[in-house]
Amino acid sequence: MVVVLPWHDRLRVAEQILLLDHMSNGRFVLGLGRGTGKVEFDGFRTYMGDARPQFKEAAEAIMGALETGVMEYDGEHVKQPRVELHPGPFKSFEGRIYSATISPESAEIMAKLGTGVLIVPQKPWHLVQEETATYRDTYRAAIGEEPPPPIVAGWTFVDDNADRAEEQARKWIGSYWDSVIAHYEFDKPHLKSMPGYEFHSQMYDRLTQPGGSQMMEDFYIGLQPWGTPDDVIDKTRSFCDLVAADSFIGVFRYGGMPAEEAERSMRLFASKVMPALQELAPVQERLDLSVR
Repeated sequence: MVVVLPWHDRLRVAEQILLLDHMSNGRFVLGLGRGTGKVEFDGFRTYMGDARPQFKEAAEAIMGALETGVMEYDGEHVKQPRVELHPGPFKSFEGRIYSATISPESAEIMAKLGTGVLIVPQKPWHLVQEETATYRDTYRAAIGEEPPPPIVAGWTFVDDNADRAEEQARKWIGSYWDSVIAHYEFDKPHLKSMPGYEFHSQMYDRLTQPGGSQMMEDFYIGLQPWGTPDDVIDKTRSFCDLVAADSFIGVFRYGGMPAEEAERSMRLFASKVMPALQELAPVQERLDLSVR
């Protein structure tokens, strides 16, 4: 869902973004992230401990270039002499740039950069709600206006039979969770000494306590929107209302799920869930943001 900025040449990324925006007639919504997989940082020969400042500088350079058509930046990690981008901007990206955030520190950086927030469920929803409110306050103070409503993602499974929906959700979302632990090596202690990943390092402590692995898997499954169409409508609306979100990204195939199973779920979502979500009033009309 995001471009992991520390792994890429910033000028090349900016021009690829602009090309996609031209091809989509200005409908492109950009996602940015800093990355969490040590194996990927090692593969790109990039020190993971510098990811947070690298992300900040790269985002500033790219976001400025997307508006002006010119990239010029002189930072500690990103240095780019003045150069004109080709193609030039199709239109402004204001309100169309989102950053994935897990930690409170990253949320503060993103608010000050002026990006929206892409919420990938990994922590209790009440904490996400609190941190989103802090992000919104920081954005208002730094930018002087309301931030764009967050985008919420979710590993989704829909079935008309409630028992089958739960069985399949636990099977495939659980399998996906196992792949997350393996890929990001959350069961290894390396993040505990990695600058900028203080929040992520807590995962190791939880996973390695007695019974922690199963508890974390059950917790992760419970964060996701699965069930009958009515269940998924209720869960998705509830998650979005908690953080005053207007958009939802459903992930429908994961954990080795067969393609035909994913298609059944996705078609059921499209026919019974999506119309109900699209009928919802905009978040500004549903919620009083002034109290969040």
